[in-house]
Amino acid sequence: MFYVIIIIWVLLDLLTKNLASLYLQDRLQLIWDFLYLQYIENTWIAFSIQLPSLVLKLVTIILIILIFYYYRTEKKNKEKNNLLDISFWLILAWAIGNWIERIFNEKVIDFIWVQYFSVFNLADSFITIWAVLYLYVLYRQNKG
Repeated sequence: MFYVIIIIWVLLDLLTKNLASLYLQDRLQLIWDFLYLQYIENTWIAFSIQLPSLVLKLVTIILIILIFYYYRTEKKNKEKNNLLDISFWLILAWAIGNWIERIFNEKVIDFIWVQYFSVFNLADSFITIWAVLYLYVLYRQNKG
């Protein structure tokens, strides 16, 4: 099930980026002056943080390996935790989806624009959801 979910999320991320490149020539307003869809080519990492291309690729590959190793180690040492599973699936989907794009295109397509924040994509939102879920799991484990 783990691999199927990762593949589905990566394909969903790549599909939304492809649709954005095909159909978002102009900015599309969704919610007032707050949320838009707009095609942007991002040569940097999540939320337009700047790193050189080679460093970015190496960091992403290392990150994927470390996350996968940590996830497998945690699973052996802890009881089943669905939120923890989902959070690690999200971070892997983020890393793999953006890594695939960077290998083939040297850039990532961003298309979700939140006013006064940044332009990002579905994979970038995966890392944000992962962080929130993971912090929540840690909080619950330390509380109980």
